[in-house]
Amino acid sequence: ACSGAVMDLAMDIAAAMDEIKTRNPAIGFLEHVRSGLRVGRAVTGTMTTTLLLAYTGSHITMFMVFLARGLHAANLLNAPFVAAEVLNILVGSFGVVTVAPFTALVAGMLLRNAGPQSPRPERA
Repeated sequence: ACSGAVMDLAMDIAAAMDEIKTRNPAIGFLEHVRSGLRVGRAVTGTMTTTLLLAYTGSHITMFMVFLARGLHAANLLNAPFVAAEVLNILVGSFGVVTVAPFTALVAGMLLRNAGPQSPRPERA
C-alpha cells in the first residue's frame, strides 16, 4: 500500500508541474518548485490518511477475532504484530511526506530547460 501511495503522490505532483510549465513556459525555477510544493502539501494529508485507513482496515477483522476469543485489549495492543503495523504506518507516512518535496525539486530541474511545446489536444 505504501509504494502505491508514494507513486500516486509523485505522479500527481509531476503531472501538475508539467501542466504548469506547459501553460506558463516563462515560469521561473523557484516559482515552479514552489507550485509543486503547494500541490504536494494539498495531496499529502489525504494520502497519509488513506494509508492509515488501508493499514487499519486490513487488520480490523483479525483484531475483532482476537477480542471475540477473549484476548484482552491491553494484551492485543502490546502484541508484536501490532507494533509492526504501527511501524509500517509510520514508515509509509514518512515516505509519503518525503517524496513530495523531492518530486517537486526533481520535476522543477527536469522541466527547467523544457522548451515551448506544441499545445496538446484537450481531452474530452
